[in-house]
Amino acid sequence: MKRLLESSGARYLLASIAALAIDYALTLTLYHLSGLSLTASAAISFFAVGLAFYFVHEFWSFRTDNSAFSFVRLGGNLAVLIAAGAVRAGVIGLLEGLQSPEGLWVSVYFGAGVACSFTTNFLLNRLLIFRR
Repeated sequence: MKRLLESSGARYLLASIAALAIDYALTLTLYHLSGLSLTASAAISFFAVGLAFYFVHEFWSFRTDNSAFSFVRLGGNLAVLIAAGAVRAGVIGLLEGLQSPEGLWVSVYFGAGVACSFTTNFLLNRLLIFRR
């Protein structure tokens, strides 16, 4: 287990699973209790959770011996969040435009958005923001 956690990819995956659980719960809460569209709920949740998890990635997922808060990486992370969030909102919005989600479809739409934004987020963060 210790050896597995030495891999930044494995740490990123574990942090992302935790973030996804929080993101999903917040998205559903916003969607069901606020009257917002699924697209808006998912976008708000993604940005809030993603911003908080910058610190997890900085100090755990992609840590090095000299890890420290960086306005440059935080700014880059915000840019990545905007790009990945736009991908997620775009996918969910497209699906919502085709058919309003009800029941299980809410989770299916969310999952489709997650798949696209997760890929975008990982690639941009790993290749641009946290490259060392």
